[in-house]
Amino acid sequence: MQDRQEKRRKLLKNLAKGLLYSTPLMVASIGISQAVSAESAAYEQASGEGEAKAKMHKAKGEAEGEAKGEGEAHMMKAKGEAMGEAKGEGEAHMMKAKGEAKGEAEGEAKGEAEGEAKGEAEGEAEGEAKGEAEGEAEGNPKDIKRPMFSKKYKGDSSNLVARGKELYGDSSLSTNGLNCNSCHTDMAGYNDTFKNPYPHYVAMGKDIYGQKKLTAESMVQVCMQQPMEAKPLAWNSEELAALSAYVEVLQKEYAAK
Repeated sequence: MQDRQEKRRKLLKNLAKGLLYSTPLMVASIGISQAVSAESAAYEQASGEGEAKAKMHKAKGEAEGEAKGEGEAHMMKAKGEAMGEAKGEGEAHMMKAKGEAKGEAEGEAKGEAEGEAKGEAEGEAEGEAKGEAEGEAEGNPKDIKRPMFSKKYKGDSSNLVARGKELYGDSSLSTNGLNCNSCHTDMAGYNDTFKNPYPHYVAMGKDIYGQKKLTAESMVQVCMQQPMEAKPLAWNSEELAALSAYVEVLQKEYAAK
């Protein structure tokens, strides 16, 4: 019984010692646990703050990136639109200039073509009208101009004038019964140009044959074909030489009046 109590005392004593030693340990353990817990909490808080800060930086970065991206996108879009507008305006001006140049070229070509066509048409019409008028008048210049190398009738001048005076009133030379005196009896029917020595201007020669000046024999040939409606006299004939000599005498008399 006594042994049992002794053992119990020792046990209690040892327990007391154990408690004595274990209590600080427990306290230290508790302190360490609390410190660890506090550190963990602080770490967790710091981690949370870091994550928040990281998230904030990430959000800021994303916002800046988006802003920068949008800005660059707007800038690129504006640049593209500006380039597109400039290109479009340039092409429009080029097409306008090209169209105007084409229109001017076509207008000039058309105007020239129309002008040439009109000029040709007018020239042809005028030529035809002139040809028809001359054809109607039967005025061939060859009929009133002495041919080159043709021989002239030679005779006494006074005899030629006398013979010419006879022929001046001879209606057999015509086809319609007229003679030279039919128009010029007693110096009648002459224009003022008859006062000028031959060759001189004769209206009928210019209007019908296109000849500005006529010789005496050309004037005789005109009268033979027009008023008297006959063929021209032979260039080497006595009749032409006689009538030409007499006409020159009449011209001098008319100029002296």
